[in-house]
Amino acid sequence: MSQNKYNVVLKATSLFGGVQGLNIVLNIIRSKIVAVLLGTDGVGLNAIYNETRELLHSTTNLGLDVSGVRGISKVYEELQDAGSAEERALLRGRLSDEVALLRSWVLLLALVGIFVCMLFAAPLSLFTFGDYNHAWGYVCLAPAVGFSTVTCGELAVLKGLRRLKWLATVSLLNVVAGLVVAIPIYYIWGINGVLPALVALFFVCMTMACGYGNRAERLRYVFASSKLRKGNKMLAVGFNFVVCSIIGHVAILGIQAYLNNFASIDMVGLYSSGYTLTMTYAGMVFAAMDTDYFPRLSGVISSSAERADTLLKQMDVVGMLVTPFFAAMVVALPVLVPLFLDDKFSPIIPMTQITTVGLLFRAVYLPNAYMSLAAGDNKTFLAINTIGAVDILLVLVGYHYAGLIGMGVALTVQNFIDMVLVMGISKWKYGVCFTWQRIFSLCVYAAFLFATYALCSILSGWQYWVAGTIVTTVAALYSFSIYRKA
Repeated sequence: MSQNKYNVVLKATSLFGGVQGLNIVLNIIRSKIVAVLLGTDGVGLNAIYNETRELLHSTTNLGLDVSGVRGISKVYEELQDAGSAEERALLRGRLSDEVALLRSWVLLLALVGIFVCMLFAAPLSLFTFGDYNHAWGYVCLAPAVGFSTVTCGELAVLKGLRRLKWLATVSLLNVVAGLVVAIPIYYIWGINGVLPALVALFFVCMTMACGYGNRAERLRYVFASSKLRKGNKMLAVGFNFVVCSIIGHVAILGIQAYLNNFASIDMVGLYSSGYTLTMTYAGMVFAAMDTDYFPRLSGVISSSAERADTLLKQMDVVGMLVTPFFAAMVVALPVLVPLFLDDKFSPIIPMTQITTVGLLFRAVYLPNAYMSLAAGDNKTFLAINTIGAVDILLVLVGYHYAGLIGMGVALTVQNFIDMVLVMGISKWKYGVCFTWQRIFSLCVYAAFLFATYALCSILSGWQYWVAGTIVTTVAALYSFSIYRKA
């Protein structure tokens, strides 16, 4: 058979999706143990602390985990294309300096993150818990903010240097660390071990990332002001990314704080578990976006024809893969939730089912959203992510009218809105032409998933499983037929 035009994308998606699949197996084990040891209230407490850590980390790292990749990757590509030995030596020195500059700024910003977490411990406690009783908890959380910033800096180095296998290894080891480090602490201290486990986990993750980062490029730092000023452009590029991260994490933390203050910490645990469960499985397909698709798109962004072709192929492959996969998830969730979490989490099943349907729109959204980032179009990137961060607050409307399932419906609506928005931007700003054939395929994919959800909502017993299996099989056959025609 002739070379299929989707094979390159499928190969990368399979590589990183496979690694993510192994991560998911380990995460399943970890989630099950955590759910049993901590219960819904412990999971909710962990979710709030961890989301706050992520907010502070994303705010204080000034987007270096994104802008740093671009700077290192650019010099790396020049090095690969260099001809003479003299030119290669010169570029090798530039590459080493670029990595050292990134690491230096990352270390400084990690210290800033620790200080900010300590400084705002009391306001954070009031915002998330409605009192000051957890202020010392946020003080204790501060080191984890710095550890995660250093970790992301080293991962940026590995991405920029194209050490993708090492990157996958670190990702896998981080999940293993979650088992080896956190679980014993939860077992000994229960809910009181949430904070120590977070700090210990991110310290171990930082240690492993630095180890592999040192193998890729020897650890070196430059703190002279004349050297650090060279990073101003890198910081400027990352500024809009920081604004997006702040808005996004504040929105998510706001949802958790609202549920904690007006419902219960158990509701936070249920919502967070349902959201995390669906996004974790989706990560099997989405994993290749950041590690493979974004660098490829960045390399051809100056050519309107090549960037459009790269985007459309990625959309096609993702659509083919996620439709039968998500349909199978919708059918299997009544078994997966109690199996991988606990019977106490069964109320999230309807929410996770409808949320999984909406992940199809998320799958189409992501490759389009990367377009403005690859193009360095900061204003467009900021606008897209601001809208995406704000409309997630629809979750609160959904909760008000229909509880957990209302939140699932709201997440699906949000993903649809975001998808339509970025597809419009890709068409009018970047010249991407979405043919009626592709629109039709997307509608068919959506029809399969909504049909699966509808059947699972009205049927039970053997009829549920037979109907779900049939729809999933037909969806898989349709996707395979699209692949064979390519």
